[in-house]
Amino acid sequence: MGFVLKALEGIFSIVFIIGIGFVLSRRGWFDEYSSALIARLVTAVSLPLYMIVSISKNFDHNKLVAMAPDLLLPICSMMLAFGVGKIAAHVFKIKKERCGIFCTNFFIANTMFIGLPVNLALFGEKSIPAVMLYYMVNTTFFWTLGVHNIVQDTLSDTKNKPAFFSPAALKKIFSPPLAGFIVGIILVLLDCRLPSFLMNSFQYIGNLTTPLSLVFIGIEMSKIPLGEIGFDKDLLLGVAGRFLVCPVCVLVLIPFLPVTTLSAQVFTMQATMPAMTQMAIVAKTYGADSAYAATLSFLTVLLGIVVVPLYMMLVNMYI
Repeated sequence: MGFVLKALEGIFSIVFIIGIGFVLSRRGWFDEYSSALIARLVTAVSLPLYMIVSISKNFDHNKLVAMAPDLLLPICSMMLAFGVGKIAAHVFKIKKERCGIFCTNFFIANTMFIGLPVNLALFGEKSIPAVMLYYMVNTTFFWTLGVHNIVQDTLSDTKNKPAFFSPAALKKIFSPPLAGFIVGIILVLLDCRLPSFLMNSFQYIGNLTTPLSLVFIGIEMSKIPLGEIGFDKDLLLGVAGRFLVCPVCVLVLIPFLPVTTLSAQVFTMQATMPAMTQMAIVAKTYGADSAYAATLSFLTVLLGIVVVPLYMMLVNMYI
C-alpha cells in the first residue's frame, strides 16, 4: 500500500498546482493575454530546453542503441490506439473542433510528471530507461501526429486542409519542442555533451514547463462555470479512451512483440497515465477547443487517483 500512496503524490501535486492557477485566475491575476503568454512561453522556450536536458541526461549512445528493439511496442500500441480514436471520433460524431484533441488523448499520456514517479514507486530505479523510452515515443508522436490533428481542427476549409507532409502542415508541426527533442537525440547519438553551465541553464528554464502548463490548465478551467461542465459523450468517451483503450492496446500486443518483462510492465503503466498537460497549451496556441482539452486533462488527473493504483496492482500481479 505504501508504494501506491507514494505514487499518488504526483497526482496530488498536479491537482494542487492546477488549483493555484484556478484560484489566482478567479481573483483576477490573469487575463486572456496572460493565458496566451504562458502558452507561448512554454511552447517556444521552456519545453524545447526541457527536451534537450531530459534526453541528454537519461540516455547515452550505447543505452539508446541497446534499448531500440523495445521501441516497437510503444510505437505499435500508440498507432493502434490512435486508429481506435479516429474510428471512435467518426462513429460517435465528436464535434469537429474537438476531434484532434479527442484522438490525441487516446494515444498520448502524461508520461513524465506522473508516469515517472509511479514507475519508480512500483519498480524502482531500474525502470527509468524503459520510462524514458516510452516518453521518447510519446513525445515524438505528440509533437508530430498529435499536433497535426489538433491543427486540423482549426482549419475551416476541409477541402483545402494540408496533407501531413505538405509544407504548410510541416511548418505547423515542426515546433520548437520537436526541434528541442531532435537536438537532444542528435547530441546523444553523437556522444556530445554540452558545457555544464549551459545544461544547468537549460535545466532551470526547462523546469518551468510542468508548473506553467498546470497553472495554464487551472486558468482555462476557471473560465468554465463549474456547474456548466457538461459530461457529454465527447468528454466521457475521451476519458474512456485515455484509461481503457491505450493500456488495452499495449496488453494486446505484448504477446506478439519482443520485449522484456520489465519494459512490458512499465509501458502498460505509462499507457494508463492521465492526459498530456501540454495538450491544452497546444489547443490554445493553435485556436482549437482549449476549454475541452483543459477539462479533459483535469478530469483524467482526478480520476487517476482511483484508476492508476488499480492498474498498479493489476500489472504487479499479472505481467
